[in-house]
Amino acid sequence: MNLFDVTLFVAKYIPFWAVPLGLTSVHFAYLFWLKDYRDIAYAWATITLFCLTLTIVYFLMGGPDGITYKLTQAFS
Repeated sequence: MNLFDVTLFVAKYIPFWAVPLGLTSVHFAYLFWLKDYRDIAYAWATITLFCLTLTIVYFLMGGPDGITYKLTQAFS
């Protein structure tokens, strides 16, 4: 198993890790915002936006089959 196979596996299952991580990071960003730790809240908000962006790209590229096909075509 090489690095490209791992990348395809992670890309194919983006909603199964990005959605829970995004929801958790929203909670922590809000919590640290209320406690007035702005820098930590911004870090958690950045993680939230990263997860949201990956989920949107996942669906725009066509789901699990579309994203693996397009990544395979792009890198081969």
